[in-house]
Amino acid sequence: MKTLTKKEFDAIAKEQFDEAYTKHLPGPWIKFAFKYFSKSTVEEDFAPRQWVTGILLGLFGLGFMGTVLEWGREFLLPVTVGYSILLAILVLYLFSAVIANNIRLKKAMRILGCSKWQWNQLVNKYYE
Repeated sequence: MKTLTKKEFDAIAKEQFDEAYTKHLPGPWIKFAFKYFSKSTVEEDFAPRQWVTGILLGLFGLGFMGTVLEWGREFLLPVTVGYSILLAILVLYLFSAVIANNIRLKKAMRILGCSKWQWNQLVNKYYE
């Protein structure tokens, strides 16, 4: 991706930036992942994150205790398989949301002809 010159960069108006952004808005897949599982999650949106974390920690704890106390394969197998499946689903979902968001932002950056660094500068300039 080419980098804009200082003059070209300064010529990008807020309206141009907003237009490029609104052409490629995030979908529900991306919104859900970033709303509930990002660093910027607000306190009232913690419930799903806490549920998922609690379930994963509970399954991990049961698997750990079952292994230490030798509870048997009949108990450990469903616990460890369930933990593995839930963790894999969560990781794949979050990873796919990040990739989809990066593709969306690259499309918007392509409209303006700017680099990732310049895009971040425009976000800081107009919205922070």
